[in-house]
Amino acid sequence: MTRHIAVIPARAGSVGLPGKNRMFFDATANFIDAEGWFGRTIVSTDDPVVADKARGRGYEVRNRPATLAGPAVSIKSMFEDLIPAMAVEPDDVLWLFYLPVLYKNAEDFATARAVAETPGTRSVMSFIPAKTHPYSCWQWDGGTLTQYIENDLFRRQDMPPAWMTYHYTCCFRAGILDQLNSELVGSATMPVFLSEATARNLIEVDTPEDLERWQRFQAEKNR
Repeated sequence: MTRHIAVIPARAGSVGLPGKNRMFFDATANFIDAEGWFGRTIVSTDDPVVADKARGRGYEVRNRPATLAGPAVSIKSMFEDLIPAMAVEPDDVLWLFYLPVLYKNAEDFATARAVAETPGTRSVMSFIPAKTHPYSCWQWDGGTLTQYIENDLFRRQDMPPAWMTYHYTCCFRAGILDQLNSELVGSATMPVFLSEATARNLIEVDTPEDLERWQRFQAEKNR
């Protein structure tokens, strides 16, 4: 039987919106608890306030080393520390829960869970429609203008579908971490393509401006 483990990264430092992980912790924790199918919930943190919140809910806490508490540390590095320290088994499915991603829909997670439990699936990641098509992107080196992807297409409908990763539903079996890149994606990843309607709900709150945008969005939805 598949064992699912929820993992919440919650470092203390936040330049854009100080204290955001303390602010948003309960919303994500309430969602995880309501789902009821996670065998364990582990919080990786260097923040004593978040650690107390986690233990108060019966969660396990990984005291994140100072070397992994900076803004330039990849999420993969956090998992590389957590997996051996918390005795995670290779076949356990680890789910990433970013606290600044406030929108969560149980149906989306049920869909991703079904994919994760399909025989042979080792990694799952949600994708949203690309905001800018890569065929339309150029680079300038100070002297020459070149396309990132050479093409001569001029009609949008002729361009192939383009998607970008989003850590909304993201999970993988612990034993394949080394096959994933720093964003937890690799050739073994099964994509879950989200609709534009769902993508519009995905506001990652990292600054006061993001928070205001989220609050306006919620107010408009509730009218």
